[in-house]
Amino acid sequence: MPVTDKYNEVLLEVIAGVVILLVVASVVVFNLLYYQKRRFQHLKKITAMEKAFSEELLKSQLEIQEHTFNQVSEEIHDNVGQILSLARVQLNIINESNKADPRMLMDVKENVGKALADLRDIARSLSGTRIKSLGINALIAQEAERINKLNIIQVTVVANEIERSIDDRKKLILFRIFQECLQNIIKHANASEVLITTNFSPESLQIIIKDNGKGFDTKNVNTGLGLANIMNRAALAGGKCAIESAPGQGTTVTIEMPYE
Repeated sequence: MPVTDKYNEVLLEVIAGVVILLVVASVVVFNLLYYQKRRFQHLKKITAMEKAFSEELLKSQLEIQEHTFNQVSEEIHDNVGQILSLARVQLNIINESNKADPRMLMDVKENVGKALADLRDIARSLSGTRIKSLGINALIAQEAERINKLNIIQVTVVANEIERSIDDRKKLILFRIFQECLQNIIKHANASEVLITTNFSPESLQIIIKDNGKGFDTKNVNTGLGLANIMNRAALAGGKCAIESAPGQGTTVTIEMPYE
């Protein structure tokens, strides 16, 4: 083989090798850039989600605070106020009779004691650590008891299985969703009964809220009842919400939320 031909053959091999290396390097660089771009987009998405979650958490905190203040106002007016008014009437009767009736004095003492106990309960409900310190079953039970006292609707709670703890931030949003569902039922459903069921699976907490109200067309879920907002909140906290309803057949809302 002539020297020139051998030189050309080696040169071609070198050029081919360089081209292959350039192609491989280009692919590697392209993949790195693509990976970095995807990673940046992913981090940007996570940052946006965390910001939205924090904003929603703050909004839920403010709404729960407003809800608590309204609840306290109603309870002071309806319960404590009436009890103290009765005690005042009894004391006026004792004063006008110029004679201390032991039985009536005992009634006054009991009424004042009940008013003080109710005020202590209200003070506890104002504590910002209440939601964090209580389990979701206790929070649901207390909310159901409060609504039942209004004699508007009968709420029954069935707590299934052993309760598991859930992230405090998710519990806050979950509790706000639950409150909003109950308020929707009271305002719009014309229901007489509500059944609330909690299920604690290994992966997530499930809350089922079922009423016997008038129901509605789920195709109009985005109008009027705020149910789209409920579904968005559940998704934002990493959970999901399903709504089943039909005119004349009541409504069932199923909320599922992971523990962490």
